[in-house]
Amino acid sequence: MDFEYDAIDAGIDPGGLRKRSNVRLLICYIIDSVKKPIKKDLVITAMQKNGIANYFEILDSFNDLQKKQNIIQTDVENDLFTVSKSGRLIAANLSDELPLTVRERAMSTVTELLMQERNETENVAEISKIKNGYMVDCHVKGEENDLFSFQLYVPDSKQARLVKKNFQSNAEMIYKMMIATITNNSEFAEQTLEEIRKSKKRI
Repeated sequence: MDFEYDAIDAGIDPGGLRKRSNVRLLICYIIDSVKKPIKKDLVITAMQKNGIANYFEILDSFNDLQKKQNIIQTDVENDLFTVSKSGRLIAANLSDELPLTVRERAMSTVTELLMQERNETENVAEISKIKNGYMVDCHVKGEENDLFSFQLYVPDSKQARLVKKNFQSNAEMIYKMMIATITNNSEFAEQTLEEIRKSKKRI
């Protein structure tokens, strides 16, 4: 290991963090940027998914920050963390030490994971095995009741999982198309289809 660097670099992509102080700094930066309690696993996944830091270094850094009370666990059951005043100062005063590309990659993935988490909470899809295949029960949750729900039969588990994934990612579009269809609003349907085409181009 290079004397200048003190972090394990296994699994790190070029441009990743090889100094433990920078790993701790990025954790504070991510949690502070989200502006609300965030799951520990989500932060770890965002950093590891991009090859930004080694998994064991991230865990050690999390434990060290928690021990020093730079980050605080606000919900033990759901493993949620927020930054303390000292952690916020670290993020504000030292974030420029992190490469811009690292910050952008990390926050892009965090945003994506938070959106996925929200979709899975609000857009519920349950798979049930039936005699001749599988039934997927799809629900979009409102404050008190479902906004809409439907059941879809598929012949095998692979298609059932695909339906579940696509529903949770695109429930709003499905709802719009359903409204356009039952109201016979072709203009609204065309607008929704255009939104779908644009969203595919961004992926």
